[in-house]
Amino acid sequence: MKTRDCFINFIVFTGSLLLPLQSYAADAKKTTQKEQAKAKQSQVPLVPYVPPKPVRPIPKIRTSQGGTRGCGGLPTITLLVPEHVGLTTQEQPQLYWHITAMSQKPVVVTLAHDEATEPLLEWQVSEPVKAGINSINLAKHDVHLESGKTYEWSLRMRCGQGESASGDLVVKSYIERVQVNGQIKAVDQHGDPIDLANAYASRGIWYDAFATLHDAWSNDSGNQTLQLAWSGMLGQMELVQP
Repeated sequence: MKTRDCFINFIVFTGSLLLPLQSYAADAKKTTQKEQAKAKQSQVPLVPYVPPKPVRPIPKIRTSQGGTRGCGGLPTITLLVPEHVGLTTQEQPQLYWHITAMSQKPVVVTLAHDEATEPLLEWQVSEPVKAGINSINLAKHDVHLESGKTYEWSLRMRCGQGESASGDLVVKSYIERVQVNGQIKAVDQHGDPIDLANAYASRGIWYDAFATLHDAWSNDSGNQTLQLAWSGMLGQMELVQP
């Protein structure tokens, strides 16, 4: 009888030891699941971009490697644009691009459309070209986009010998101006940059969404919410802020 009682007491005692371990394991599992859910949630951009319909694809040349032809060993240039005709509501939008390292090579920006015999803009970027994100402010060049017209903009890094352009590095994309939506105007009056960027991005207006977040973060770089939103926009271009 005593032996049986001792055995029962041993089982109860052992169970009492296991219960905290089981509870700890359950809590650890819940914590892991929460962390995974949080990580998964953090991967979703605060300002998700929804391409316009119908999507008009463009040749995939928004990015050009510096290791090609006459530009061997030079930085990579990326236009910060989608791989389709990007939209803007602005008459004089800002155009953004990224270069992986400083360059002493001349870079020429061109903006044109099929109906014009001459480019609307042909401008050489000041040298040296700084590493990171650069922009072209069309207002400074007195260039105006008309609604309903599609424009081609490009960057050319001059790498060829003399006047020859055969070895130059070229990247280009397309932009079209559309009319501003009444709902976007209402959001704009609230003054919240993330809400405004979302209003643009959800309607496929890439250039305005990107510029809204870029300007907001530049003016308040210590704001973590803006940092996450800005990083998310860059991430959608497969780019990390240097």
